[in-house]
Amino acid sequence: MNIFARAIRKTKRLFWSGRKAGAPVHQSEVQMPASLVFAPLPRDVTDAQLLRLRCDSQSMNYYSDISHFVSRRIKGFHTLSVLDVGSRTGAGLALLRLIHHPSAFTRLKFDPVAGIDLDPAFEATAALDFPDVSGMTGDIANLPEKSWDVVICSHTIEHIEDAENFVRLLERLARKYVVLACPFEEADRVPGHVRSIGPKFFNDLGYLDVEVYESHHWHNGYCCLAFKTL
Repeated sequence: MNIFARAIRKTKRLFWSGRKAGAPVHQSEVQMPASLVFAPLPRDVTDAQLLRLRCDSQSMNYYSDISHFVSRRIKGFHTLSVLDVGSRTGAGLALLRLIHHPSAFTRLKFDPVAGIDLDPAFEATAALDFPDVSGMTGDIANLPEKSWDVVICSHTIEHIEDAENFVRLLERLARKYVVLACPFEEADRVPGHVRSIGPKFFNDLGYLDVEVYESHHWHNGYCCLAFKTL
């Protein structure tokens, strides 16, 4: 099991600690129809639905930040393929796909767009809720090298103890650009976060273009975005 798999499985235990050991994960436990993100919650909302809405809302906010950040760095008119690593539910990636849709007015278009996650329900959930995104369940170590123009990883590296080697795996998959997003210098780490990411981390890996900003979706704290041209 690689570093990514160990970290994500450890994190998932925080969400599924109440499940019976060894019990299968059913799609109904993690899936909420995407339309509920934009509609009132039902009165009989379940804990799983509420968690899904919160995760989707936060994710869409993060990927909106990524869209603005990347658009200011990739100049001109381009159509680029994108791989998102650690997509969770896929809601944020679906928003990014819509903003940069090949038929949209934007000068920077993303096509095709794929996401990968270790969650066994991700591929089925993405196919049902966000059919314009290609969802994969699997391990990035098994993906072919240099297969996507842009590789994005949003709020995942803080869950990984050996985040440096994980980022190098991301770079192995990208042809042109890698984009990282995470909390910035997290002092009091929340459960599941095992790394506090700061300037030294980025400098050591050659990410010299880093933007730190206040995020109202991250406990009113600071997040950062990092961009690297390969």
